[in-house]
Amino acid sequence: MKSLMRRLWACAALCLVFGSAATAYAPFKVTTVFLVRHAEKVSNATDAELSDIGHARAKRLATVLAKANIGAIYTSQFQRTKQTAAPLAQALALTPSEINVETVQNPAGGMTGSSLSPVTLKNYADKIAQNAGQTALIVGHSNSVPALITKLGVPQTVTIADSDYDNLFVVTIYAKGKAVLAQVKF
Repeated sequence: MKSLMRRLWACAALCLVFGSAATAYAPFKVTTVFLVRHAEKVSNATDAELSDIGHARAKRLATVLAKANIGAIYTSQFQRTKQTAAPLAQALALTPSEINVETVQNPAGGMTGSSLSPVTLKNYADKIAQNAGQTALIVGHSNSVPALITKLGVPQTVTIADSDYDNLFVVTIYAKGKAVLAQVKF
């Protein structure tokens, strides 16, 4: 009886060890995230809408990504990001999720502008993690898209000039905290 109990305990221990190992090596769900800065806007107002050129670019983005199997679209609370996403969202019958973008001022020392708050970065990362294994689009801003690319695990630094509206960044997340980046113009 003791021998049988020892074998059962040994078997249970092996199942626990191999079960944990199998879980640790379970396949990672590769996730693809397209990121763009909003299209051209009519002014520098805080909540400026898209210009005619911006609306045309938003339609071009919808054409480019129409067959990319996008399952989720994320925008900020600002009209220019919502309007940039609208043609694709309509074509795919998706309702974009709005993530409130909070910024923090850069430290003194000649630096101006702002960057995304840690809370905003976490909110975007959490949304992407919830959709692991899928393809998503994030429409952001010149200061948010580079920060989000870094947060998704891309090691190289990206910058977007104030005059750049035609960058399409493709981040492929292939392991936790590890991703590769491709950049194209549209």
